[in-house]
This record gives sequence, structure tokens and C-alpha cells, in this order.
Amino acid sequence: MPELTWVATDLKTGVILADLPDLDVRSVKTTLGRYESAQGVLPLPTAPENWQRATLEGASNLILLEDDAPYWGGMVTEPTLSEGDTVPLNLATLEAYFDKRYVGHELFAQVGQNVIVKTLVEKYAVAGPLGGVPFRVQFTTPGNGKLRDLECKDASDKTLYSILTDLMGLDGGPEWTVGWERQHNPERITPVLFVGDRIGVAPPQGLGPAATFEMPGCVSSFVMVRSFANGRGANSVVATSTASGDVRLQSPAQLAADPIRPTFEHRWTPSTSIKIVDTLIDHALAALRILEKGSSAVALSADAGTAPTGWGIGDDLGFVIGVSGVVPAVPGGVSGTARCIGWERTFGGTPTITPTLFETTIASL
Repeated sequence: MPELTWVATDLKTGVILADLPDLDVRSVKTTLGRYESAQGVLPLPTAPENWQRATLEGASNLILLEDDAPYWGGMVTEPTLSEGDTVPLNLATLEAYFDKRYVGHELFAQVGQNVIVKTLVEKYAVAGPLGGVPFRVQFTTPGNGKLRDLECKDASDKTLYSILTDLMGLDGGPEWTVGWERQHNPERITPVLFVGDRIGVAPPQGLGPAATFEMPGCVSSFVMVRSFANGRGANSVVATSTASGDVRLQSPAQLAADPIRPTFEHRWTPSTSIKIVDTLIDHALAALRILEKGSSAVALSADAGTAPTGWGIGDDLGFVIGVSGVVPAVPGGVSGTARCIGWERTFGGTPTITPTLFETTIASL
């Protein structure tokens, strides 16, 4: 099993403040294009002398190291102090910092979407009147990405997080996630914003995924849900924006040919500030790609000690579940591939790893 340890770092510089060998965090989670939370408990009898600075809210990160390499990190958002000898801590992954920074007047005309993200992050997260967080922006795919038009206004009170979320929600929009890297002289651990047309990799044509989860095998639990319920399936999608008087801007209905199902409609407002119909069409197309076949959600948890390694967020993963008599609901077994858009790792008696799977393709064995 790999060695797992915790350290505290300075949020503004990444400089390591303290080792936290007895910090107790039961689980950590990360999701593509979204921030996640975690909870920990620091025992004071064995805490380092500078534990108050090391866990100062809005000023510190707690970083999980796996064999001394950064694996997960979250900034301290809320310690709870009491008469006891432990300090409960609330943490949030560093995507949450984007939700604390507001974007001013910006205008991009036919600029690559990855460049737009890099420009906004460097201006509104790395910089700031009182300093920022030292994100390094790295493109995960060649080139600057699809050309986009984007106008931001200070009066709209849009956070960097909301704008990045809107961009990712466009058809073919830029995907992004935060990782970590270790640097030296001085020793520090700093965040990296990965952005590109895709995060992670699909297997080459004709080849299977690099990692496959199996039951019997490392998988301890498996659930598959197929749904065409409200919000989970539609073959006609309309994206809308805020009404001006009696006129509401909206996309034409984007349709998916479906010889089996009748019309199932879905309407929603991806952003209240969109003023260009083509942008609404991009949002509607992106939603249609998700909804047109309904959802085929696969949830599985695996033993962290025997689960396959060498995969990461955004990668396509394989699964092979059941042989005759092993899983009654799928007596012949099922196999498939699914994109991993996040993961959760638990610690304790039986550590587990649970990939969050999306865009599932399923076949009977």
C-alpha cells in the first residue's frame, strides 16, 4: 500500500508550513469542473506547535501526499474551536477559490477558449489587489481551442467560477480541473489548473481502456441505473436566457432523431446574461448530447489496495461485472466503458476508491 501523509501549506505561496501526521480525514473527492468539500479532525495533543497558522481559514491548504507526491488538496474554510482537544476542519478543493473572485469588464472576440480560461484565471485568480493564489495554467490538448466570443461586465457580478462553468457547459466547451505539483527552492506545493478540449484520454481506436474494474475482483459494490426521467432524458432541448419585457431570448429546439420514443422536451436557463442566440444553441446542443439517450449511470466501489492504477480524472475506464449466478440482476454479466469525471477515496478499515462514471456504454456479456 502507498504511504499517505498530510501537510499544511500557505495558500498564497504554497510554502509548506507543517506536517500533520495525525490529521484524520475519512474521505476526499474531486469532480471535473466543480469544487468538492471534505471534513477532517486535528488532534491537538500531537499537533505541531504552529497548528493555528497551519489550519488558518482562508490562508492554508491541507495537502494529501501519496508516497510524497501531491494527490489531493483543499483549502481550510472553517475550523471549529471548542473546549475539547480536537479541531474539526472543513475543507474545499481549490476550484472553490474561483467562486470568491469576481470578473470585471472583459471582451473576447474569436479567441481560443483555452486562452480565454488562461487569461481569466491569471487575471482574476493569480493576481489581485491583495495577492492571489499561484495557479499555473496548463493546456491538456494542442492548440488554443475552439474560437469563442465572450463579453463580461463588472455590473453582472459574475464570479470566475460561474464564467468557467458556463464556458464548460457549451457544446465542445473547455474542460478544466485543479491538480497539484511539488516545487523546490523553496519547498512548496502549488496548484495547477488543467484546461483543454478534453481532460483525460480515450483509448486508441480498437483498443480497450487502460484500466478495467472487475467483479469478482477488486469491485465490492455495483449499481446500474438506466433513466429517461425528467432532467435525465430528452430528445428536444431549448436553452433560454433572461426575458426583457415580454421577449425572452431562446435557442431553436435542438432535436435528436428518435424512431422509438415520442417527443420529450427539456428547457432550462444555462445563464441569465447570455445575449447571443448562437451561444444558447451551443448550450442546447451540449445538453442534447447528454440527454438524447437518457442516462445509463454505473456506480461502483473498489478496494483501493487492489483496484487498477494508472488512470485519472477524465479518462475512459472499463468495467466487467458478473458471471452466471454472481450478480442476480445481470445473470449473464455486463461489460462496458465509461468516462471518469471524478472520484472519491475513503480511508479507514477498508479503503475504497469510487470513480464517478459518465457517458456509459454498456454491453451484455
